[in-house]
Amino acid sequence: RSSPAPSPSPSPCVAGHGGVNQLGGVFVNGRPLPDVVRQRIVELAHQGVRPCDISRQLRVSHGCVSKILGRYYETGSIKPGVIGGSKPKVATPKVVEKIAEYKRQNPTMFAWEIRDRLLAERVCDNDTVPSVSSINRIIRTKVQQPPNQQVPASSHSIASTGSVTQVSSVSTDSAGSSYSISGILGIASPGTESNKRKRDEG
Repeated sequence: RSSPAPSPSPSPCVAGHGGVNQLGGVFVNGRPLPDVVRQRIVELAHQGVRPCDISRQLRVSHGCVSKILGRYYETGSIKPGVIGGSKPKVATPKVVEKIAEYKRQNPTMFAWEIRDRLLAERVCDNDTVPSVSSINRIIRTKVQQPPNQQVPASSHSIASTGSVTQVSSVSTDSAGSSYSISGILGIASPGTESNKRKRDEG
């Protein structure tokens, strides 16, 4: 079944130096694919369609599909690269907290799914949403740390030191109390008893 594929570039392609690729798709040298085609590539990838199948379905070269998907996973944008583009956006504490919340609710959630949800719930817009790589970095550094890392370092160290001290004092007290109980009951150790017997015999 062959679904109708959108033409990668309409009439403007006639004016440029272009042609038809091996898959029958129309292209223009030096001109990026239209956003509608780029968006369709990303949508198909989200549905689990392999890049080679996307390539055949949309009549776009495999290399182009891979490049667009690679850019999307890296920057979260379907837009073509711009020389001297803006620096990566820094996620606000609110966004970081939302990412952590999503990850706690669904530990197997992918970064691109988190990104889509941030947009769907209007936590961010297209200008402020972090890239997929940024979300992965946030997950690595702030979400997947051991639980004790989420407590301030000073209070955690005090708490852990206190617990260690408490354990050691309990063990000391229990050991000391066992000796004192023996002493109170007059139970002598085997060595002491033998010494006493020798004195009696002497």
